[in-house]
Amino acid sequence: MSASIELSPLYDPTLEKVGLPLTHAYVERVYCSVLGPSSVLLLRRAGELFAEHPEGLRVDVVDLSRSLGLGVRADADDVGRNSPLRRTMDRLVRFRMAAWRGDDRLGIHPKLPALERHRVARLPEPVQTAHHRLLTDHLDGLVARAEGRVLEPAGLERTTPAPARQESPVAARLRAFGTPAIEPPIVAR
Repeated sequence: MSASIELSPLYDPTLEKVGLPLTHAYVERVYCSVLGPSSVLLLRRAGELFAEHPEGLRVDVVDLSRSLGLGVRADADDVGRNSPLRRTMDRLVRFRMAAWRGDDRLGIHPKLPALERHRVARLPEPVQTAHHRLLTDHLDGLVARAEGRVLEPAGLERTTPAPARQESPVAARLRAFGTPAIEPPIVAR
């Protein structure tokens, strides 16, 4: 690995609409159980860096490794393929949170998907509970924004004009994700 690496945002149109930002509590509370603490810390750091440098930036790998607490020899001016930093980056790639764009260029998604169902099933009970609560709050926020409402941090709605038509919760969530909602016809038996 070269002495510096370019970190840049890796955009996905779907994740841009509905993904969880790298600064969201979900990343730390849920993804940490799957990715591990160093990977989550690198995602958080990337989120901070992308806020300051939206196009990405080049960072010194030794400084980055030390700042994440992954350690490097005191006299090192580079990190190797088997270094903790490289393994952390490769783990993000394996879980599709990032992608190598060359030997010294790593693209990281600035927004992440919710954890897949089969992975949630393997999580400890408290983490599964956090997953459901944080994801529900995130989806409620997306729906509220799509409807022109503002949610207070505690989940209480601030009163703003509500839409005149009555819409099912499923249709509202689909619309929030940019999918045209089709209300199923009511079939009488």
